[in-house]
Amino acid sequence: MRKYVIGAVLSTSILLSGCSIGTSTQEHLTDNLAIVYEEEQGYRDAQERIAELEKKEQSTFNEVMELTQEDKEAVASKVTELKTSLTERLALLEKENESIQGALSSLSSFDKLIEDAKEDEKKTLVSLKQSMEARYEAYEVVYDEYQKLSTLQTELYDMLPNEKTEQVQLQEQVVSVNNQNELVQSAINAFNETTKEVNETKTTVFDTFNEE
Repeated sequence: MRKYVIGAVLSTSILLSGCSIGTSTQEHLTDNLAIVYEEEQGYRDAQERIAELEKKEQSTFNEVMELTQEDKEAVASKVTELKTSLTERLALLEKENESIQGALSSLSSFDKLIEDAKEDEKKTLVSLKQSMEARYEAYEVVYDEYQKLSTLQTELYDMLPNEKTEQVQLQEQVVSVNNQNELVQSAINAFNETTKEVNETKTTVFDTFNEE
């Protein structure tokens, strides 16, 4: 198994600039983006804790793999740790998802902003909103793939203390976990790419306003 931390977060660089100058649209956009960023706080908090749990869980799993089935008590104790960690990760994943869904809902405020904007501003604002929506859609893929990974990990952890588990079965399950982890990593990379695109689009939008 490998580390599968969910990656990049929305940059705050644009949110912390340009508030005192520029057009009314720029000021309102800054306020709206600040709301979105605040909605994502739960996501950022969960990310930090999930990363900690994943690192410790990987270490514990490696320790279990070094034990033999004769070390029943040690194996059982380590497996309990693994399952407890996994349960906490899934709870954090749900909080993370709630935070992302809240941020997605907050994008509805862009509709009024776009409606009230000047004609030459509408296109860039629509582009920004669409790129942010695409980012949240990419997160949904991460969320779904991560849940599938967790299911496979649960099955793997259940196999570890079972005396009837054959070594070949264990190896096959590890392969399944690693294959699913590759899908998670691919989804994370796509999510990180959309985050980069959102931040680049924001920069373009604010540069456009500052040129006016």
